[in-house]
Amino acid sequence: MLIFWPVVKIGQMNSLECDSKVGDADDQNLGLAEKIFRLLVDKYDIERLMKIVEENRDKNVYVVVSRDFPEDVRVVADSNGKYACGSVLAIPVPKKFVLLEPDRNYFEQTLKANIFLALSGADEKDLHR
Repeated sequence: MLIFWPVVKIGQMNSLECDSKVGDADDQNLGLAEKIFRLLVDKYDIERLMKIVEENRDKNVYVVVSRDFPEDVRVVADSNGKYACGSVLAIPVPKKFVLLEPDRNYFEQTLKANIFLALSGADEKDLHR
């Protein structure tokens, strides 16, 4: 299991860091995760994402995006939705730091982590909820 934490800028490093060694595939996934997150928050700012989760507390909220076309990122609330980590990703948006312990920074970090984990093919049980 990968553990993520906020990163303090040291020189040129300013992306997510984790406790495992990063290989070529992880480098690609990290770059794509950062791109998807950036496109997502350009379309829905963090406060709007938190509001969507709050308004849909009885549903699952997902970031839906294609690996090949990350520009088409969208947020979907669905009662019967399922996590997917294939060519089309359905990534759960974490609720804990919106509903139980509201914290914008932790919400943002766990959302970034979920995007990276889904791109890496993680099991659903390893994602933040």
